[in-house]
Amino acid sequence: MRPLLLSAISLLLVFSSASETGVEEKTDGERFTQMRVERFPDLNTPRGGHIMLFAGGELAVFGGHTDGFVRIPTAEYLSGRTWHEVPMVYPHDGGFSVLLEDGTVMLGGGSSDDFGIGQSWGVEVYDPSTHSFRGIGILDRKRAYASAYPLGDGRVLVSGNWYGEDAIGIYTPGAGFSHVKDIPSGRVRPRILPAGDDYIVFGGFSNYGNQTDGRVDCLSGDSYTDSMLEEWVPQMDFNQQNNNGKIGQNTFLLLARNRKDGSYGILKADDGSFSLLEMEVPLSAEGISSEKISFSSILQVDRHSRCVWVNGWGNKGRIYFARVDYDATFEGGKASVQMYYASCPDGRFTSEVPLLLPDGRFALAGGIGSHPDPDLGMREDNFITSSKVWMLSLKEDKKAGLPWILLVSGLLLFTASALFAFSLRKRTASTSLDPLLSVEEPGPDVQNNLMDQIIGLIEEKELWKKADLRLDDIVRELASNRTYISTLLNNIYGTKFPTLVNGYRIRHAQELLREHPDMLMDDVAEESGFSSRTAFFRNFKAVTGMTPKEWLSQNHSL
Repeated sequence: MRPLLLSAISLLLVFSSASETGVEEKTDGERFTQMRVERFPDLNTPRGGHIMLFAGGELAVFGGHTDGFVRIPTAEYLSGRTWHEVPMVYPHDGGFSVLLEDGTVMLGGGSSDDFGIGQSWGVEVYDPSTHSFRGIGILDRKRAYASAYPLGDGRVLVSGNWYGEDAIGIYTPGAGFSHVKDIPSGRVRPRILPAGDDYIVFGGFSNYGNQTDGRVDCLSGDSYTDSMLEEWVPQMDFNQQNNNGKIGQNTFLLLARNRKDGSYGILKADDGSFSLLEMEVPLSAEGISSEKISFSSILQVDRHSRCVWVNGWGNKGRIYFARVDYDATFEGGKASVQMYYASCPDGRFTSEVPLLLPDGRFALAGGIGSHPDPDLGMREDNFITSSKVWMLSLKEDKKAGLPWILLVSGLLLFTASALFAFSLRKRTASTSLDPLLSVEEPGPDVQNNLMDQIIGLIEEKELWKKADLRLDDIVRELASNRTYISTLLNNIYGTKFPTLVNGYRIRHAQELLREHPDMLMDDVAEESGFSSRTAFFRNFKAVTGMTPKEWLSQNHSL
């Protein structure tokens, strides 16, 4: 290992050993870990009631309303720590969104007027690669606060409404939306989940905000009543996405409240069958300094860590998170629960639900203003919106509480190692392995040998499984020159480095799909080295001409 790298690691170790734990103790012994809060650049337009998601490798917000409860027909995406605002076809305040298999986002419905009044028809698709929108028609009926779910064959199921009649509708590419069946007693923001060969629609609140019974509607089959849903009320998911709470192919977790005592619990929906997730301790309704916690309905899954995150707000302005490790429940055990909290540096956080990002941070962008309520937690005020953006993370602030003697020692160690590395590099420069320094125009033997080294390195270490693999990683491993290797791949072998790596990733994905046909597509993407599900689907179809599911249907028996 190079001396400079060693010195950097030594310095990091010194800093790590001196950092604060970030843990606050309650009097009853329950531990709450404090999260790190980082301020990001503000949105261009204050907004609340918007849709926030991660699309095309970027954080983006869509629609909503601004101060005065006025609808906004724009979206914003974060790139290079700068928010860029782009026009939408329609405003969607209280609209739905659904991530499509090709990486685009469908958005539809919402209030037809300011102040959250009425329902609307319009549907559009956002392409994150071009940051552009295009209208694709109208819904089967006007809807606000509906939900949508992709059916895997290009179609999308839509249901739910607010202060309007409800029904199940289907979007078919090329044909638009069509009515499937009426729902006599409608729902607002219902849950839509796969159940065997069918899809179910259910929820805790009617289209007029009243608690529903335990009825479940089906896309193809008959409605039925579930006893678990009669005991527990599923909470509304105001920013529902396809995979919220998804822990298996057709297995989902969702937040619910007990009808009798109001306690929180987590329901497990497995192919349409409901059960209560067993936890070592219940979700705490009391936070720091006896602060009352109201949990939101969105459960966000980190499949890599085998846990689900539940977000809540305290009535004194803090944000709370419960991390529920569910893996043990698959073997008859109980899920463990860890509690975290974050305090807003300039007062109170908005009641917007933070979005879990692929790197483990939570993004909180904009939101509706809120006031403390001793009984209800944070009381929303739709006439006040925010443009502030925060990042919340579990990473500790290494600067906090760092003794000066360790800081000085670490800096001296780093400086000495850097000087040693610089002198060593000067002494060895004349014997560099850089091909551009050794020959002007390397011959075919040199080219083939280097190409063999590149391929051998990628295959031996399975480097394609690294989602953040870059050409510079290969250059460092081979002690070569970036320009030369890039030229070698592009001009002599006719391929770009990302194309070469994606070839390995797609072949590995095909092996996984063939050997494990029930494996989650998100897990296939992660195991194959793709940075996101969107990147996986886009590259797979570009190479094979089919989506992963289409390819699997033709190759599962081979």
